[in-house]
Parts: sequence; structure tokens; C-alpha cells
Amino acid sequence: MNSEQDAERAAFLRREIARHDRLYHVLDRPEIADAEYDALFAELKALEARRPELVVAESPTQRVGAAPLAGFATVAHDPPLLSLDNTYDEADVREWHQRLLDHLGVTALDSPLAAEPKLDGLSCRLVYERGRLVLAATRGNGDQGEDVTANVRTIASVPLLLADGAPPRLDLRGEVVMPRKEFDQLNRALAAAGEKTYANPRNLAAGTLRQLDPQKVAQRPLEFRVWALGRVDGAPLPATHSAAMQWLGELGFKTVARDGCVGDLDAVLRWYRELLARRDEFPIELDGVVLKVDAFALQERLGFTARSPRFARAWKFPARQATTRVRDIVVQVGRTGTLTPVAVLEPVQLSGVTITHVTLHNAAEIARLDVRIGDLVLVERSGDVIPKVVQVAEGARSGAEREFQFPAACPECATAVVKDADFVAVRCPNAACPARLLRGLEHFVGRSAFDLEGFGEKLLAQLIAGGHVRTPADLFRLDFDTLRNLERMGDKSARNLLERIAAAKRRPLERFLFALGIPDIGETAAQQIAHHFATLERVRAATREEVEAIHGLGPASAASLVDFMQSEPGKALLDALAAAGVAALPAAPAGGGPFEGRTFLFTGTLPTLTRAEAEARVKARGGTLLSGVSRKLSYLVVGDAPGSKLKKAQELAIPVLDEAQFLALLERGPEAGA
Repeated sequence: MNSEQDAERAAFLRREIARHDRLYHVLDRPEIADAEYDALFAELKALEARRPELVVAESPTQRVGAAPLAGFATVAHDPPLLSLDNTYDEADVREWHQRLLDHLGVTALDSPLAAEPKLDGLSCRLVYERGRLVLAATRGNGDQGEDVTANVRTIASVPLLLADGAPPRLDLRGEVVMPRKEFDQLNRALAAAGEKTYANPRNLAAGTLRQLDPQKVAQRPLEFRVWALGRVDGAPLPATHSAAMQWLGELGFKTVARDGCVGDLDAVLRWYRELLARRDEFPIELDGVVLKVDAFALQERLGFTARSPRFARAWKFPARQATTRVRDIVVQVGRTGTLTPVAVLEPVQLSGVTITHVTLHNAAEIARLDVRIGDLVLVERSGDVIPKVVQVAEGARSGAEREFQFPAACPECATAVVKDADFVAVRCPNAACPARLLRGLEHFVGRSAFDLEGFGEKLLAQLIAGGHVRTPADLFRLDFDTLRNLERMGDKSARNLLERIAAAKRRPLERFLFALGIPDIGETAAQQIAHHFATLERVRAATREEVEAIHGLGPASAASLVDFMQSEPGKALLDALAAAGVAALPAAPAGGGPFEGRTFLFTGTLPTLTRAEAEARVKARGGTLLSGVSRKLSYLVVGDAPGSKLKKAQELAIPVLDEAQFLALLERGPEAGA
């Protein structure tokens, strides 16, 4: 090739790679396989290596990061990046809306409202000239920020070269974020490497973007999502915010508007409640929603106060992080005898719940956090709603704080504890320990196991203290007189419990196995074992080699299962359950069933079925469950407040079923269609 042909080929490759980047990172619909993309990238890289004069700033090869920076230059923002006033409840939102009407002197807005998720990240401004990224700057104080262009160039969802139709100059605002899944993975890697971990995705995103070495930034999975236009020169401005976001999407950007809502006040209020309900399904941490008047003409009429726009408002979600103090650290004894340290906190409100206790897991976690009695700590209530300590305010220590020491004896039965070689776990070895028995029974009667509703901690503790229950099998021998004579138990309650006990005597094999509380045998492993062996008799006779042959089960799980089944206590429990009339229903063999090869995903709340019940029906018919929407999904089953999964499934033309259609499909089989 001559020099002109090389230049044309390099330009073509840059455009083609940019197009595939947009398809993959922005639209989630890749057209080529990874290997084909890698081949295009490798060709461009080789061409630029041979002809260095063809390297340009917007080349995708430059995302790997430039040389380390000495510091960040200061950038003036014009117009300024103003902050939003906050509201915290529906009454405040309605009051804000009424003030808009009063300011305009009207009884109704001549424009809908645009509502969008408020991403918890770092605000950033991008400037493009002739379709090329020329500037990226942090918000800073609103008037001035830091030039982070070299770092932002490494973010895959930031287009370096815009699609056709870009104006001569485009100034926009958005959020640099780190998805929750990637945050968890990276934090674990940092902890394993002995490096500083971060309390939340926002802190990690901010810390990453302000790295002076762009090559380090390139190694971290940041994303950028646009939430506003700043200025457009040389092209007509769209009439509304929603139209502007659609236009920016066509130019190659991810926008928050694609997960938002445009409508009247009531529609926006409904959308807020739906988003709050599915907050934990959202891939990026949210701290609320942003509401704004959609029409730019009305925005201009409403104008600004000294520090914020009148036409927009941030409606914050209930807090999921708060600071409180550790009053004490106590230990709880689990069903396997493990002593778990628990921090007793000064009560603090998180997401509408009062948090008073937080597990600290084990000695290694206490050492990692360096948490002490009396410490001021940051507590988070995350997606799984289980609160956790994420950070200690070491600078707030007075010197009166005390380090925690594990007890030498079990606090429940006074048996001397034993420690792992690495001192991660501390255990009570006494199988007859009352605390171990109580926790084991709680697990046995749990929803995912025998689902014996009504047998809570207090009732089980009474039954243990009275000598009525020593093993799970004893639950099925309880009689009316024993139950009705318990504290706070009348005749009607006793009869209800006996009815539940009778109904629970036949349970699917996978739930039966999970209920036994065998170490290393969780719900998924129990399902795999049940569908491989089909009957309890075959499980009891299985060898380690046979169990290890099950895909996904390792030596530890196999040894744990076989050791339990062949141990005297294990045999005695299974025989006692059988003698009490308890049976494990055979499971469908692995690979069997009419829905073999079909995949399902559930989202929202179903009218009559629990999620566990619905998923169990799929598995019983040979179907497979997926955790996210992709082209591999056969059916999406939706209930109330289905969330973003529904929108994505519709975009991919995946069949969507409600509960009634789902049950009908299971009844008639997949060949009848959806």
C-alpha cells in the first residue's frame, strides 16, 4: 500500500472500530464476535506501528493510556455546572411542581416532565469539536474543574469519534461511574493484593479518574453516561431534553434517559416508586432521580436561582450509608459451630430501617477493617439488604477504643473453642451445643428448605429448652398437647402448626438435601445433586467420585456430602426422618424434561407464585434459569414493577409472559409456543 492507501485504511478501521464500540458498549447489541473485533484492532495497531504519523488522538489504540501526568490543569466551565436542589419526599416534589406553575403564572405545564435515574458517580464535562473529543473535565466547584482528558479517553463508553451528524462543537455533561458488579470484583482484587479498598463505587470511580497515570485508569472498568447538554454550536438545538438525549444516543453516547420516564407529574411519581422498588436490580448505584421540565423553552423561562436551576430537582432515595459508633462486639454461634463476631451499633436509620447489629464475619475481616469497640464506622445497607461495615473512621479515634478478642470458650455451652490454622474461623466443637441446635433448626424450617412457617426463633428455643426437640426429626413428632402448652400458644395456633407439619412431610429432594445443613452444600449444589441422582436412596449410596463427577461440584462439596451420608449422626437423622414419615420426592433426572434447552428469567413480583416456586417449576421441567437478559434467553416472565429487564427483552424481541401465560406454557409445553 502507498501512503494514501494506508491513511484511508487507518481512517476506515478507526470508524469501523468506533462503530462496533458503540454497538457493544452503548447499544448492547454486538454485530461481530470478539475475535473479529480483535482482528480489526490488531490491524490498526500494526498499521500505526508501521506508520506512526497516522496515529491520532481519537484512535481506539490510544485508549490504553498515555504517559503519567504531572498534575491536572484547571478548566473554566462556561456555562457553569450548577448543582441541583434536593427533595426527599413526594410532598416536596409536589410543592416544587406547584412553584413552577406559580412562577409561570399557569395552572398546568405546557410540557411533560423528564425523569431519570440519578447515578452516584463523578460529574464530568465533555467537549467535542468536529466530532472529536478535545476536552474532559471534572465538575470541581462548578465554575472550574480539572482537565482529565487523558484519563477519560480510556473509558470504552466515551466515543473518541462521533457518528455522522455531529455539530461543529458539542459540550455535554454526564457521570463517570463504576458498575456495581465490576466494583465488587475490583475491590476483592485490591483486598487480595493488600491494597486500599473503597467504601462504595462512587469513591472508587472518583479515585480512579483522578489517577495521574492514564494507563492505570485504562485497567479499571469505568463507564460514562450523559445526562445533559451544555452547549451546541453550529447546529440547531433540539426542542426538548428528551429529544436531545435521543439525538446524543444516535451520536454514540450512553444516556441516563434510556432508563427514564417522560410524562406528567403523576406518571413521574409512579415511575419513581417503581425505580425505588427495583433499585437493587440496577447495574449502577443510584442515589435518587432527577426531575426536570422537558421543554428547553420552558426551562429558559423558569431560569436559575443563585446556585441551581428552577426547572430541575433531585429527589434523593433513602440513605443506604450512614455513620454510627460500635458499642460492643459480641459473638454468635452458628449451626456448624462457627463463632461469628457481630458489631452492636448505636441505632442508625438506613433505607427506612433501624440498624443495630452488623456481622463482622470472622477474624480476617476484623483485621482487614481494623474495627474496634468504640470506633466510628461507615455502615452500608446494600442490594442484599444485609448491613455491613465498609470503613472505619480511624482519624476520629480518641485512644479509648478497644481491640476485640475471640473468647477461649463457647459463650453458649462453655466448650473450649478450636481455631483454623490460619485463624480465619473459630468454632465450638460441641455438636450438642444449644446454639448450634437452634441455628440448625432455623435453617431446616427456612423458606428454601422445609418452609415450616410459624417456627420462629422464640418457638424453637422453647422447644429446645423444654427437651421436646433435639433433632429436626423431632419436629414431626410434636403433638397437640405439647404445642398448646407452650408460652403464647393457644389451641388454634397449635392446630395450625400441626397442619403445616403434616403438609411438610413430603418435600422435593433438592430442598430436603439443602435443609440438612451439610457444609459446602448450598441451594445450587443441592439442586445439582438432586437432579443427578434423582432419589435420596441413590444420594445415600453415592461415592465421592460419583459426586465429584457432577459438573460444578468440587472435592470439598463431594467429601462433605459423602461424609455426612456415611457418618453415624447423618444416618441416624435420615433414618429418624423416615421413621417420622418424612419423604424426599424424586427429582427429574438431569437433562430431562420438556423444557430442556429453554431458558427463563423472572423480574418483578408475580401475583401468586413466589420467585422460588416459579423457578422450581422451571427446573422440574428441565428448564434453565438465567441471571440477565441476553439473546440466550428464551422467555422473560414479568410481574409487577418489572424494571429495565422488560425493556431490554422487548428490544431483543424475546417472548414476554405474565404469570398466567407462564403457567399455561408449562402446562402445554414449549412446542405449543409462547
